Amino acid sequence: MSNVQVYERASPSFAAGLAKRGHHIVYRAESSNHCPGCGRSNWHIGRVTAECGFCGTAVPLAETAWQDASPKSSVHTKAAGSADQRRFERMPAKGRKLKLLVDGSPSSFALQNISEGGAMGKGDADLAPGHKVFVRFEGGILVPAIVKWSEDGLVGLAFVDPLILDRSDQPRN
Repeated sequence: MSNVQVYERASPSFAAGLAKRGHHIVYRAESSNHCPGCGRSNWHIGRVTAECGFCGTAVPLAETAWQDASPKSSVHTKAAGSADQRRFERMPAKGRKLKLLVDGSPSSFALQNISEGGAMGKGDADLAPGHKVFVRFEGGILVPAIVKWSEDGLVGLAFVDPLILDRSDQPRN
């Protein structure tokens, strides 16, 4: 399965979010833009970047965002407004033990389920939403994650970048 990305004009809230991240050089469609490399203003405009016609410096367009165009799973067919809508389908993983690195210290994590976007499990550490951790998988692979919720000993983690999971042993519907 190939991963295709679809580019489109972003919502105003996305462009406003860029301002919160500090100074970034971007091409703005509604203003005069000078190249940060040579100072000229002749541009070739693409879907997500603008390239200087003289020196070739590329800068991102301020109004663009990307989204993954991978096929949506069956969980997206639920009624709009349902609290159980997920971007990725979850796989059960009970009995699998991992380690969380919380501020560099290892802590036990009994995995309940996992998806490309995150994991849920029972953890020893008292974690608050927003806490940054690393999940140590078998073989020593460390994956950065953020605690999304914690309730009754269960912890919900969102991976910083989606994983590629092997679903070859999953039954097909």
